[in-house]
Amino acid sequence: MFEQGAQITKNTSERKTAMIRNYFALYDLVREMSERFTDGYIFECFSQEKGELRISLFTESKKGFTIVGKTGETRLALYYTEEVARRRRNTATLMRETNERQIKHIRISDFDRIIYFELEGDLQLVFQLFSANTNFLLIKKGIILEAFKKNEEHAGKAFAETATVPIVQTLERYVQQETLFEEAFAGLSEKELQKKLPQVLIGFDATLAREAMFRAKEKSPNMTLRALHEAVSEIFYELISPEPKVYKGKSDKGEAAYWFSIIQERHRAFESVDQFESVNEAMKFYSFKLHQLEHFGKELKTFRSQLERLIEKTTAQLHALEAQAEKNRAEEYEQCGQLLMANLHRLEKGMNEITVENFFGGGSMVIPLDSKKTPYQNAEMYFEKARKSRASAEMSKQRLESAKENLTIQQRLLAELLEIKEQKAFERWRKMNLSVIQKFLLVSKEEAEKQTLFRRFQLAPNVELWVGKNAKNNELLTFKYARPNDLWLHARGVSGSHCILKSSKPPTKDELERAASIAAYYSAAKGSELAPVICTPKKYVRKPKGAEVGAVIVEREEVLLVKPELCIEASEDES
Repeated sequence: MFEQGAQITKNTSERKTAMIRNYFALYDLVREMSERFTDGYIFECFSQEKGELRISLFTESKKGFTIVGKTGETRLALYYTEEVARRRRNTATLMRETNERQIKHIRISDFDRIIYFELEGDLQLVFQLFSANTNFLLIKKGIILEAFKKNEEHAGKAFAETATVPIVQTLERYVQQETLFEEAFAGLSEKELQKKLPQVLIGFDATLAREAMFRAKEKSPNMTLRALHEAVSEIFYELISPEPKVYKGKSDKGEAAYWFSIIQERHRAFESVDQFESVNEAMKFYSFKLHQLEHFGKELKTFRSQLERLIEKTTAQLHALEAQAEKNRAEEYEQCGQLLMANLHRLEKGMNEITVENFFGGGSMVIPLDSKKTPYQNAEMYFEKARKSRASAEMSKQRLESAKENLTIQQRLLAELLEIKEQKAFERWRKMNLSVIQKFLLVSKEEAEKQTLFRRFQLAPNVELWVGKNAKNNELLTFKYARPNDLWLHARGVSGSHCILKSSKPPTKDELERAASIAAYYSAAKGSELAPVICTPKKYVRKPKGAEVGAVIVEREEVLLVKPELCIEASEDES
């Protein structure tokens, strides 16, 4: 029992690992990949993002996919997508020996979160998914040829698993033998139970331990070991028959949060849940939602920083204008002019200064003169300075009031931003204040226009669908904002919105079908069971001479048959 416990501690030392890396989730993902990719071929391995490995491959039927592995992000691990595109720049080719190698077998270790792609030529591509210690390795006959992380440290060394206790069989034994379970946890407090559960039950992480404790309390408020055993048993059978989900809820700070699970979670509150047919689809969706949150967080942080700098600049301008207002010398110049007029009889051309009795303030004062000017011209010079000073003071006063107003608006915007926790709230805030933030140059005129002109749907991190709102708007979208190689979509044979699919790389089949479903939804075919949708690069769309606004001719087309539906919310509120 002691040896077993020692090994389990090794397996679950990182108890905060997200369920995205749970052994049972990976077990089911491997089953999916094995069914799809066995006997296929790896095309190439490369990296185009820090901490991310991409493996392009083709199935036996020549269909392309990319497996995406993450090392630097504890919330993400592994998923695959229907694409083989690679950026032309800023990418690095890795593990070249895998190129054009056939995939003989895909399996997961019985003892740990280690996935093996067995390739021809005695090669193994290994995914070691240990949270902070995640790494991807190329191995030949037990020797590491190349490591994704810390290659110099690992290359040339032997690779061997250190865990020796089978996960599924061990957990199954505790589930089937209640006596064994009670012996392992007898006499422990609730706090000790929650800590020890993931240490003894291989495959259980901290999240599953909390869920087991919650369910046990539902069964028995006194937390009996029998109730805990029943809860663990329920969870075990859910783990081996996974129902992948992505939950949306709140973080401890009240911000939007998503989490992936393959069981029915009851121990924490959530706002909504999306269910999926496969673990991979759930993982892809989860990855996309995290990307959205990260993008939202960066955008929000950028706006806050810009506003904070703007407030500092406006405050400094305000202080300068206040100081300038205090230095208004119009009255002093006026008095100098009047004193010179009263002493014209004493003035002569060529004098640099004159001392006069100051009948405004008492005593005497020295007035500088322009030696090249006549006495009368010197007096006029001071009257002109007085006029200019008054005009400047009036302008400064207006600028001062404007600066005060701007500072109040900027402080209000920042206060509102500091309260925003979710992307939808941020989108509403930005739309509501678009003219103001454009005035302060926080967004360009073009970006402000784009934000309000079209409906926008984020289908993937780098894939967005823009949808026209009316005939004039459709024409603007197609012939001003669409690039030649953007994909143009429109419901075939009926009136509807022009749609432009913008993507930094060729969209996947799933992304294209979702875009087509949205295009059909915004057409007269909305109520149909299925609707044909034209899809073609925008360069094949032209406006016939003399045609009505929004009317086009399509010179080349592909037709997709889809269900009209709004499968994702618009990035901006509808107007």
